[in-house]
Amino acid sequence: MRKFLAATAALSCALLLASCASPTDPASDDAATPETTTTTEAAPEVTPTVVAVTTTCNTFYSGEYSAERLVAETTPLLQTPEDEEAAAAIYTTRERLVAVQNFADPELQENLNGIKAPFEAAVQGETISTAGLQESLDAFRAQCEEAGYAFAS
Repeated sequence: MRKFLAATAALSCALLLASCASPTDPASDDAATPETTTTTEAAPEVTPTVVAVTTTCNTFYSGEYSAERLVAETTPLLQTPEDEEAAAAIYTTRERLVAVQNFADPELQENLNGIKAPFEAAVQGETISTAGLQESLDAFRAQCEEAGYAFAS
């Protein structure tokens, strides 16, 4: 049994040394080493997907867990962002706003940034200001109305 263990250990060591060994002699001349060239092709430019304004509005305003509802429910929690439950709700709202914003039309970005700003500040641990929040919400709603989004009654 000991012979087999010794043979297994010797074989394992030999395989380990063989796998670590260089395929070329390090003392050999560098000129003898074949040159390898790597060519890389430029990756095709990725164009971000932008959805229609009404689709973004629908994403923001519709559904049981709409971003609008989250913003309304979470805004008062910005007073106590250090509370663990408040922090989780603020983070969730910020992530929901980011998800809406990812595919939003560029013309909506300014108002979406204004809506997201206090939540982003809370997550980053910065000074929280909700001064422009209602203005951004109103402007975003006006953009949706202008685009023809039909709000639920």
